[in-house]
Amino acid sequence: MNKTGALLISFLCIGLGTFAQRQNQYFLKDNGTYVKLRDSADYIRIVQEPDQGSLLYKVFEYYLDGTDKSSGLSKKIDPPKYEGAYVSYYKNGNKHIQGNYANGQLKDTVDTYYPNGRLYTRMVWPFSEEPNVVRQMYVHTVMDSTGKVLVQNGNGEGVFYNPDFNEVLERGMVKAGVYDGVWTGENQRNGLKFKESYENGKLISGESTDANGQIYAYTKKEILPEFKGGMTDFYNHLKKKIRYPQGAMKKGIQGVVYLRFVVKRDGSLKDIRVMNFVDPELAMEAIRVTKLSPDWTPGVQRGIPVDVFYNVPVSFSLRR
Repeated sequence: MNKTGALLISFLCIGLGTFAQRQNQYFLKDNGTYVKLRDSADYIRIVQEPDQGSLLYKVFEYYLDGTDKSSGLSKKIDPPKYEGAYVSYYKNGNKHIQGNYANGQLKDTVDTYYPNGRLYTRMVWPFSEEPNVVRQMYVHTVMDSTGKVLVQNGNGEGVFYNPDFNEVLERGMVKAGVYDGVWTGENQRNGLKFKESYENGKLISGESTDANGQIYAYTKKEILPEFKGGMTDFYNHLKKKIRYPQGAMKKGIQGVVYLRFVVKRDGSLKDIRVMNFVDPELAMEAIRVTKLSPDWTPGVQRGIPVDVFYNVPVSFSLRR
């Protein structure tokens, strides 16, 4: 065999090794719920094993027509906990978000784009070790859909839209990268209107009016829901209630069930869902004990109790 033929076989073997790389495939709805059938999904996620020398899994998401939805790297197979560079796309192929993750949170400079491909915002996000916290962003740039600069180098008038870009949700002045002066806005979906006063990024006072004309005064724009007593007490509650499933115990199955649920405005928990693929018995037990949780202190947005999504991991471990 000549050298050319040997080299060709060598390259073919390298290519076959690449295509044989192990991967997991998931079908998901836009709200993050997993489904079993492709035809029931809104998009597809493929997770590939790390490249040699790396500990990060490669995550690719696609719309059902095969066009790119996102790509990034993750510390975990399922659900992803992004780390490093990340990019997502609209269905028309234009870029949507570009930034970097650290421990599952967007951090540092993050660019978002209009569906027409023009830059919409450039924000700088601080990093927090806590997964469920309100972070104070630095507003660097805001532009309108024609390319006109509204905020430049942290100064100007900010205008922010809903995800469909057909409604202005809030507007006001930005100074040195933070909200300053009077900000106003409204939400046509729920009829809420508000007016807020800021000083150097700190909310001094706010007043919102709901669809029924009731007025709410507040000094914090958002308050996240909280288990009464804190998350340590919540996990102690779960620990006391969990009954390790016999089938999983006999098979030596352990794992972490990632749950998402809604903390309702009355403090009750609803719509408890499993956000990763795990042993069905572990998933059912995690849901069961979470349903037994006492009511939480609800989340508040602009002085009004609201429904809020919340994520928690529930671990199952067999101690030898």
